[in-house]
Order: sequence, then structure tokens, then C-alpha cells
Amino acid sequence: MYNNKIINVFNKENVSSPPIWFLRQAGRHIPEYFSIRSQSKNFIDFCLNTDLIVQSTKLPLKYYNIDAAIVFSDILMIPWAMKRNVQFVKGVGPVMDPMIPNETEILNDIDIKNLLRPLDKALKILRSSIPNHVSLIGFAGAPWTLACYMIEGQSTKDFLLTRKAVWSSNNWFNKLIDSLIDYVVDILEMQANAGADVLMIFDSWAHMIPSFFWKDFGISPTKKIINNLRKRNILIPIIGFPFKAGSSLINYSYESGVDCLALDWTVDLNWAIKNINPNIVIQGNLDPASLIDNNNNLDKSVKLILDTMNNKRHIFNVGHGLTPECKIENIKKVIEIVKNYNN
Repeated sequence: MYNNKIINVFNKENVSSPPIWFLRQAGRHIPEYFSIRSQSKNFIDFCLNTDLIVQSTKLPLKYYNIDAAIVFSDILMIPWAMKRNVQFVKGVGPVMDPMIPNETEILNDIDIKNLLRPLDKALKILRSSIPNHVSLIGFAGAPWTLACYMIEGQSTKDFLLTRKAVWSSNNWFNKLIDSLIDYVVDILEMQANAGADVLMIFDSWAHMIPSFFWKDFGISPTKKIINNLRKRNILIPIIGFPFKAGSSLINYSYESGVDCLALDWTVDLNWAIKNINPNIVIQGNLDPASLIDNNNNLDKSVKLILDTMNNKRHIFNVGHGLTPECKIENIKKVIEIVKNYNN
């Protein structure tokens, strides 16, 4: 393990100012990304090219004094491995062959580590080449969110087909979730063994889970993933991000087993301090929209987060991924405020 600020926060060691990194920092808001992206014929090939993964992951480190690099990949590499014909269509986003509940076969015997070997190689190169004080973060999508994409075939407004499957095709749906749990464990184990210092589980559509099933599909899969990783001697910290989960965050923070809870921009931090498990780290939660144009409230909003979380175990981040419109100078300004806090 490396001596860096993020690991220090997890180890309950004092830090002068909170560590900082940004969700989706290695992406489209940096102009050089497009020249890297253009070297592959499509996005899947991009995510299977070791050299391009390394270049993309390192890109934000050229611009920003940040405390983590998150490996460049996509949560939908698991559905791709499960032969769902995943494609990324300009102006539409990810699309794939939709699974039909009770009809589509669920593939349980895929060697996902072998299929994603370029990612494994990239992580090994990254851990040996980025500074030791910078944490390397690996990640995967949560089973619920992956199931949403796989049943709908794309992102939708309300994921009605998925919610219908939960109620009327429950046995089939549970089998799909169980398979996804296994694949998520495999891919996270691979990333940890390749050099990741921290793992993150993205549940982007957690707010679509019916409350009746919240524990079944919002908490239990993550808990099983973490328990299985621990049984495989993967002991590094794990961040959970159930996006816009509202008051369900409380039970998640106590029951899922995560070491850190990432909060979206809608969560009031004072509420979080009062209600979230005090034994875990909180990550977040600046609104990425505040980084698009110049605004008079950016300094104030950053300092409010810092003041609220002062003397708490906190990793500064945005409450969701940076968008292509985010300005580099605004991000640098935020980093400067955070780095100078308490100094």
C-alpha cells in the first residue's frame, strides 16, 4: 500500500486538507482526450486497448494536482462480455441487445478476466508508472444498474421494463443479479490484484429501485460483492455510489459494507453527517454543473463543503461525473481552494 492522502483518510490518519479527485475526470472535457479516442475504431475497442487506457487514465494528472487516477474503462464492459452486443452510438449513448425476462439466456460461465486482460495489463502499467502518492482506483457497475441497461437495451426515462421484471419475472431477475454479482466480483478482484488501491461500485440507476425491493437490489448485491472480495483476500477500501438514493442512503451506509459513501449533489451534507454511518468516509459532492460556466458561487459552494466536512473523514469530489462542458480553469480553481484549505 502506498502512502497517500486517500489511503490516509481510510486509515483514519490526519490530513492537512481533504484529498481530491473528480468522477469522470479522464474524459471529454480535456481536448487531448479526443485525439486519444480517435486512435480506436469504436469505444469498445478503446476500452480494450491497453495503451489507450493508460494514456486516458494519466491525462488528468497532466492538468491537475489531484490525489487519484481512476482507470479508464466503462461499466458496460460486463454486458459486452456477456454477449449483449454493446455499442456506443453518437447522440444516443450505449445501446445493446435487450434481454427479454424469462426468455433470454443468462450466461454464467464467461471468463471475464480473460476477456478484459487489456484492462488488467493497463492497471499494472499504471500502478508502476504513476506517483506513489496518487491512488489508483478501479471500478465496476452495480448489478442493478447493469441489469437496467441489459433489460432496456439502453438508458431510458424510467426503466419501466426493468421494474416490471422485478415484479413479474422475479426468479429470472434474481438469477441475472446473481450472475452479475459473480462477474463484478471477478472484475474487481482482477483490478485489485493488478494494482488498484481503491475500488468503486457505481449504481447509477439506484433511484429506480422500487422501495419494496431496495434491500434486495440496492444493498444485498453490494454486500455480497464486498463479502466475496474479502473472502478472496481483497482488503482494499471500497466506495459505493448509489446515485440519488435519498433516504435509502442511511441503510446502505450501515448494511452494504462499503468503506466510503459517495454522495450526489442533491444530498445535504449536514443531513448526511447526522444520518450516515459515522464509521465510513464520505465522498462528494460538488455539482459538476457549477464547473461549466463562470459563476459567483463556485468559491462559496466549495468552501461550504469544506467547512461542513471539516474534521470529518472526507474525500472531495463532484456529485456525479464531469461533463464535456466543464472548464479546465474552473476545475483548477476548485483544486486550489481545496489544497489551500486549513493551510
